[in-house]
Amino acid sequence: MPELPEVETIVRGLRKTILGKKIKSLKIYPSRILHSSPAFLKRNLIHQRIQEISRRGKNIIIKLSSGDLLVIHLGMTGNLFYLNRPAFMGKHDHVDLEFSDKTYLRYSDIRKFGKFKLIKSSQAIKEDVLKTLGPEPLEISRDDFVQLLRGKNGRIKSVLLNQSIIAGIGNIYADEALFEAKIHPLQKVSDISWNRLIKLHQAIQKILKKAIKAGGSSVNNYRDVKGETGFFQFYHKVYGREGEPCKRCGTKIKRIIINQRSTHFCPKCQRKSRGSKF
Repeated sequence: MPELPEVETIVRGLRKTILGKKIKSLKIYPSRILHSSPAFLKRNLIHQRIQEISRRGKNIIIKLSSGDLLVIHLGMTGNLFYLNRPAFMGKHDHVDLEFSDKTYLRYSDIRKFGKFKLIKSSQAIKEDVLKTLGPEPLEISRDDFVQLLRGKNGRIKSVLLNQSIIAGIGNIYADEALFEAKIHPLQKVSDISWNRLIKLHQAIQKILKKAIKAGGSSVNNYRDVKGETGFFQFYHKVYGREGEPCKRCGTKIKRIIINQRSTHFCPKCQRKSRGSKF
């Protein structure tokens, strides 16, 4: 699933390729990724200019010259591709935006868990997208992060994946950050010390920044807007490395299932322990 670094990479790519362009036409193959009707999309997208492109959590937000907002979530296997020329739409391609300069933006999604939705005003997004999302992990301060987590129950991996608590972190970067901070993924948040939570905050920001710089992780079908792969997967220390030696201590990396998600960790470097909040 594209997580914060992958989505941020795509947003930066879109700013370089489609910002300021005018939408000339729209081709849609109806599917469950559409959260707005094809007729509604065509009526409100054609002739609009791309004014701003931003990210909130894992959502891509494209502001149009009308003030309306196109909100795109890539789900598990979604991709946005910038095309310099027309191309045949395959069975996994769902939307083509054609611009006045005869370039295209294509939404593709193999498993169709993504979202393509038009919201009629910038105010409406506060009710639709932003309302339920937690703070951005690259923006929240150290002290606010610690206070936020101190008030939560449950296992730390589950808490990090909860988008209403903190937005944008997914399976890959939760595993990598927990390894960096030497915290077991099943550790109860209430048993993690104040200092260890500070280290986790530092680890999250460090890992996410490095991943963005590397263009994200292409572990499955993720590609950027030009169809190129990221390369942060070559720097993974635990994710996807079950049975391989830990790069810190040599112990074999272990994989367990938490909330139906694969979780990778080093059983020696990330031992469970009882601690204090202070």
